[in-house]
Amino acid sequence: MKEIYTRIMNKKSFHIGIILFIIFIILITSGFIILRYQVEGETNMPFIISKISIISSSEGIDREEQIEGNRWNFDVSQNNDIYIYVEKNKQYTKQEAIEEILINNIKMTKKSEKGELKVYKPDVQNENIIFSNKEENSVESLTYGVQKDADMKNLKITNQGGIIAFRFSNNKVAQYVSNDEEIKHDDLLNKCNLTQEELSIGIEFDFIIKLNSQKEYKSTISLELPLEGVIEKGTVSKEFTDTQKYIFKRIKN
Repeated sequence: MKEIYTRIMNKKSFHIGIILFIIFIILITSGFIILRYQVEGETNMPFIISKISIISSSEGIDREEQIEGNRWNFDVSQNNDIYIYVEKNKQYTKQEAIEEILINNIKMTKKSEKGELKVYKPDVQNENIIFSNKEENSVESLTYGVQKDADMKNLKITNQGGIIAFRFSNNKVAQYVSNDEEIKHDDLLNKCNLTQEELSIGIEFDFIIKLNSQKEYKSTISLELPLEGVIEKGTVSKEFTDTQKYIFKRIKN
């Protein structure tokens, strides 16, 4: 019996089989790790998205031409103000600092039946408002830099986090003409007989966190806009704290 065992152990084919088996185990293990990473992403991020706040509202923007016998002539817009809160992960024990945060590759996954979509950065000219649907505020991407004191209007956060703010606006969803003495902007979507389905859009964008250590992390964030109830109420807001569904992956070590 011992001799048979010795002959088997000394055979070249046996050693090749052992090596192939080890390689197979390594490949299976590596594949499992890669698959798990694709599903779960980074499990201990230096910085996290703690919540996303959305405010959906309606707004009337004066048209240049006046219509005889009417006081008001508006292009009606449906605005969605997005606030993304970034903070240090309390479970992450190493020292890291943010260099900048980028939002790019913005696209629609579902197009509204009405209007035209625009992305706006905060308005730096008017101190009394955060956003204004002016052409000079229209952007295709945003870069938030770092300074000692956060300044949302000038796209600045601290190196330990802050609030990223921008607006998705569905412009010219309707024209509203009226001779009423007073107009409430919150009523405009309802007065134009618009529906939630007509205004519904899907938004997707890349959210990239760059660190001073040269590490970079990316997550793709999807949002369904506007919030339910905006037509009836005019302005609605909601905070989303289930941010673990936004999977971050390292794109640069």
